[in-house]
Amino acid sequence: MKTLSRIVALAVTATALVATTAPAYALGESTATTTTAYVGDNCIDQPVTYSANVPADSPNWSLEIDAIYPDGVTEGIGQILGTFKGSPMSGTTTIQICGGQEPTGTWTLKPTVSYTDAARNSFYDIAGTPSTFEVVGESTTTASLKAKTKGNKVTAKSKLVVKSGGTSSPLAGQPVAFQKKKGKSWKTFKTVTTSSTGVARVKFKAKRKTTIRAHFAGAGEILVGGTGKAIPAATSKTVRVG
Repeated sequence: MKTLSRIVALAVTATALVATTAPAYALGESTATTTTAYVGDNCIDQPVTYSANVPADSPNWSLEIDAIYPDGVTEGIGQILGTFKGSPMSGTTTIQICGGQEPTGTWTLKPTVSYTDAARNSFYDIAGTPSTFEVVGESTTTASLKAKTKGNKVTAKSKLVVKSGGTSSPLAGQPVAFQKKKGKSWKTFKTVTTSSTGVARVKFKAKRKTTIRAHFAGAGEILVGGTGKAIPAATSKTVRVG
């Protein structure tokens, strides 16, 4: 299995379409790319960035994105965009992937575009640029926490790491809640998004001895069945500061 790459936020709605600026490439060309999909035993909506280079005045166009299993033949649940949906010519959509029902491994996205130009000439099934991505099954998450105190000033650092199939990778772009213990409960005082290396840092003042921890709530929307988040929650050991 390839080294796991960065992950983006997984919990997006299946109909989300976010417009972006289309890159410059040949007329009729199309692209579709995504990052590692952490599915666990759940069905998730995996974000896919797409672009279709069709004439701006095209009265009718469509982009079909096929999601191909590692066997190179079987198709998963893809996506179709176009004028009938009011889709922008580039942006972000989603495909559904179900862990426990569909295979893990290297999948392929194959975009195909069709369009009609202003002169009513039609062009069908123009193959775009394929791309690959990893679908990862059951995973575990760990959260570490270190803190340095200077006077009443504290700098705390937490790192998220996700492990699947014997391979570990930093978990980027995810919110980490830094929490203080209040009596028998925990109260979040700062939430920080992890960097590309899976690290979240926070600085704060502690007027007296305080117990802190870092908590990650997990990620990946559960759509059908499943027993938990595709990326499980994790809580660090407690650290005494101040």
